Amino acid sequence: MRIAGRNLVHIDVKGGEEERFLRPVLFHIGSYKVYSYGVMLFSAFVACVFVVRYVLKKRGIEPSSAYLIGAVVAVSSLIGARLFYLIGQWDWSDAFNLNTSGMVFYGGLLVGLPVTYGVVKKMKLPAGAVADAIGLSLPLGLAIARVGCFLNGCCYGKPSGLPWAVTFPGTTTPVHPTQLYELILDLAMFAFLLWARKYLTRDWDLFLLSIASYAAIRFFMEFLRAHTESGAGLFFQLLSVAIFIVAVGLLLYRRRKARLARLGL
Repeated sequence: MRIAGRNLVHIDVKGGEEERFLRPVLFHIGSYKVYSYGVMLFSAFVACVFVVRYVLKKRGIEPSSAYLIGAVVAVSSLIGARLFYLIGQWDWSDAFNLNTSGMVFYGGLLVGLPVTYGVVKKMKLPAGAVADAIGLSLPLGLAIARVGCFLNGCCYGKPSGLPWAVTFPGTTTPVHPTQLYELILDLAMFAFLLWARKYLTRDWDLFLLSIASYAAIRFFMEFLRAHTESGAGLFFQLLSVAIFIVAVGLLLYRRRKARLARLGL
């Protein structure tokens, strides 16, 4: 399944005369191009590391361990996200280009989770507490990454007649700025998790809630996302439903198990 994406120079906002510029290339260092997408992806990981560090410190866990954990998450999830994209696209000619989109979050999750879990256990840290810290940081990182998507001009939506729809150069059809929609939803999810963490006292619960929340966001976003292959949207919706069911199912199972333990059953 090929996911829509283009490198763009500017967009015209529907209903306005002002031309607003995208920045696929943020700046140059000599002849080397520094891409917005790569910069925002790096910024997302840095922001996540600081959130994880803060949470670990509050939990009485050595905060500096967040740096190694962050490095492991970054490498393993990038590999998984890129592999998932390449397998779906079945075009390996540009496999090592991480500057201009071509990542799938679910691939990063499927590879990053077991790899990070193994490393955390090797470090003799409480895996559940670390997972909750990562889960809290996740929507903030996703929101920052979506800024990179918008600057790069990838992951856009289907045709739209709404006043805030955008028209990409070389086309005449306004589309949903789905990157900005998800940015807003991810930030709302981050605020929700900040509130919910006060009431989730068991390890792993915040992580599971985070994954379930993103799966719900992604499910609804796929109604608006554009893909060059017709089955891609349905595939990601089915995958989102499966992940949501697993995450919520584990939450409910753990809650029931804890209640029975309190009752001595």
